[in-house]
Amino acid sequence: MQNITAAVTVAAEEAHVVNELIAPDWVFGVGTFAILMLMLVATMSLRSVSQRHPAPATDVNVHGTAGHGGQRSGH
Repeated sequence: MQNITAAVTVAAEEAHVVNELIAPDWVFGVGTFAILMLMLVATMSLRSVSQRHPAPATDVNVHGTAGHGGQRSGH
């Protein structure tokens, strides 16, 4: 039991290694929030792109069947 106590005491007395950040801690939170807000704005600005352009008209002569409307009569 005394060996464990001595090991804990020695470990507690050693110097702690501190890695300094490149910026204060609040900068990481604000930066993350800003990036997420930019992604939200980009998503919201593109949400109605498919509704901006009208669908092509159905009476367009695509197959060369002028006046038949795409249906064959008499067959």
